[in-house]
Amino acid sequence: MATKAAMAAITGAHTAGIYADMTVDGPEIGTLVVIVDRAKNLPNRKTMGKQDPYCAARLGKDAKKTETDRRGGQTPRWDQELRFTVHDSLDYY
Repeated sequence: MATKAAMAAITGAHTAGIYADMTVDGPEIGTLVVIVDRAKNLPNRKTMGKQDPYCAARLGKDAKKTETDRRGGQTPRWDQELRFTVHDSLDYY
């Protein structure tokens, strides 16, 4: 009986997240661009002064965040792009 690694080599499938093209997440299939504009009505977490919020996003194993809006308070504005490389991977499903 063939081992899982031997079967993967024969069929071209991946084993433990490592694909035939030697990438960890599978072949690249595109780029996702997220435009983070602003937020409204954030809860006020500070008793004195204004809070310094940021926005964080994750796609699979890749995590990004915007710059902190200094003294943005409850209505921060970022107007930034977060770019994620999208791979053909089961991590997204």
